[in-house]
Amino acid sequence: MPTCLTATRLRAELFSTLDNILATGEAVQIKRPNGSLRIVRDQSTRRLAALKPHPGIINGNADDLASLSWEQEWKPTL
Repeated sequence: MPTCLTATRLRAELFSTLDNILATGEAVQIKRPNGSLRIVRDQSTRRLAALKPHPGIINGNADDLASLSWEQEWKPTL
């Protein structure tokens, strides 16, 4: 259930409220005389959570990647 605030209290605690929404993902409901509003965290900001697993993408032994060396082939362009 979202936290309910008045517009006056939101104004006084705006930045801490926004930081709390980002940290917890909990919505905040703002009560107004003619209705209510809701502030929620944008789900598109969780880009890593949207990644899909690709099992079996490494052909061979994954431990071999630890000793992989590419310094001889890397040609930086400046």
